[in-house]
Amino acid sequence: MQEDSKEHVKRCDKCQRHVDMHIAPTHELKSLLSPWTFAWWGMEILGPFTTGLAQRKYRIVGVDYFTKWVEAEPLANITAFNVLRFFKRDIL
Repeated sequence: MQEDSKEHVKRCDKCQRHVDMHIAPTHELKSLLSPWTFAWWGMEILGPFTTGLAQRKYRIVGVDYFTKWVEAEPLANITAFNVLRFFKRDIL
């Protein structure tokens, strides 16, 4: 009966989606090493979130990996123009 239960859980979509992730195998974390301040940036676009002022439901975030400095801005639309404007105004 225990083997039948294991097989059922392996094939059950709901069971796999809601599995306890604490039993997942761990992986060694790697440090991101930047040689100097503002040499290496990461950017992420997050959302959609609940619509805020001026219909801004996305967030763009830039992080300097050396200093951990963060810049963020809400966006109404994700376009190349908006990303470039954020980069030029807040990152450079």
